Amino acid sequence: MKTVLDREIYDRFTQTHLVAAKGFVWISTANIKGTGLLYRGRFMSFVDLMAILVNQGVSFRIIHAELPSKPFRERYEQLDGKGRLSAGVEFLHCIRMHAKMFIVDGCAALVGSPNLTGAGIGAKGPNKRNFEIGFLCENEQECRPFAEYFDYVWLGGHCPACELRKLCPSPAA
Repeated sequence: MKTVLDREIYDRFTQTHLVAAKGFVWISTANIKGTGLLYRGRFMSFVDLMAILVNQGVSFRIIHAELPSKPFRERYEQLDGKGRLSAGVEFLHCIRMHAKMFIVDGCAALVGSPNLTGAGIGAKGPNKRNFEIGFLCENEQECRPFAEYFDYVWLGGHCPACELRKLCPSPAA
């Protein structure tokens, strides 16, 4: 496991592992915003990257606490046209989610403070970024506990005993 800070998160995770996903991307985050990034020499939104990867057979699962930002939702709706994007993207709105994890193909993971935002994992400049810290795992063994935790939350492991269930817009179980 390696420690990555600030812009290193974008350079060593987003630009190396996230854009190269082959099978799946699992994300847990408190916030989702209109994140921008560079992909094959082109600047685009995270939603555009999702559409490209979904068309290549990559699936996404995203657990989030807050509703995605308006720019994220608008771009998602524009690209979803005939359900092509939503066929490969699943969302779970869990108001208690505060863990930030990005798991790619079960063999790369970023765990730490960054949300799914431009100032977190995106291409924001050094003077506009958040101060972030992450731990980069680059093998299946290191990623396994995070994938297991993500799966536990995704399948509703916390739901039966959750004391905020009445406030939850969509309990997993």
